[in-house]
Amino acid sequence: MVYILQTEIAEKKSLVIGLRKVFGIGQKKALTICLTLGLTKKTSLKQLTQELKQRLVAFVEKNFKINAGLKQELVLIKEKQKQIKCYKGQRARFLLPCLGQRTHTNAKTVKKINKK
Repeated sequence: MVYILQTEIAEKKSLVIGLRKVFGIGQKKALTICLTLGLTKKTSLKQLTQELKQRLVAFVEKNFKINAGLKQELVLIKEKQKQIKCYKGQRARFLLPCLGQRTHTNAKTVKKINKK
């Protein structure tokens, strides 16, 4: 296991799959990162040199919001929605699903998540 971008990533897995473990990086962003750094999809972290790892970390931190920064931004967006009293904000305030889900039987999960 290698500790990169505040996340533990397995060395044996390919770079695309390993980067997806980082909060805020999905399949598309991982592919974009690999292509811009000139790496193949099948390259594993074990094959990267120390210089390439540093370039990878610098590129991701410069171009994408990840981990704590992204989580903080999502919380601020939710608070802003509650403050301006938009539909999503009001639904979140009353612990109801806000994306059009059924509420008669399936709102239990949302209520558990939003109690925090």
